[in-house]
Amino acid sequence: MPATAARLALVALACAVAAPASAQLLQRKDLSYAIAKTIAENAVEDCKARGYAVSVVVVDRGGDTMVALRADDAGPHTMENARRKAYTARTFRMTTEDFVKEMATRPVRREQTTLPHVIAIPGACRSRSATT
Repeated sequence: MPATAARLALVALACAVAAPASAQLLQRKDLSYAIAKTIAENAVEDCKARGYAVSVVVVDRGGDTMVALRADDAGPHTMENARRKAYTARTFRMTTEDFVKEMATRPVRREQTTLPHVIAIPGACRSRSATT
């Protein structure tokens, strides 16, 4: 039994020493909730000033919703469209307008619209932090 305990201790020590030598943390810039909320509120207000009742969704690095706002009188479909547009812009690192344009020259873009949550409707932009 003492030999087994010694072997386990040796393996544990080897793992503890080896892990820090090769482990590195990734450094990222992510939107805070406060900034995401400000982006969404400003987008809703900008669209309202232009006469549009819209929904706005801001997604995080993983494409998950951080903030979702629906303006007064915005249609019920606008929230889902906004979420899918935001996800598409984040996933492909381009505006959804550029994504739609690429469908004409890159057949793979049309195929990618069959992926869950992807939509080919112009209207979503991406933030700079989405690319870093």
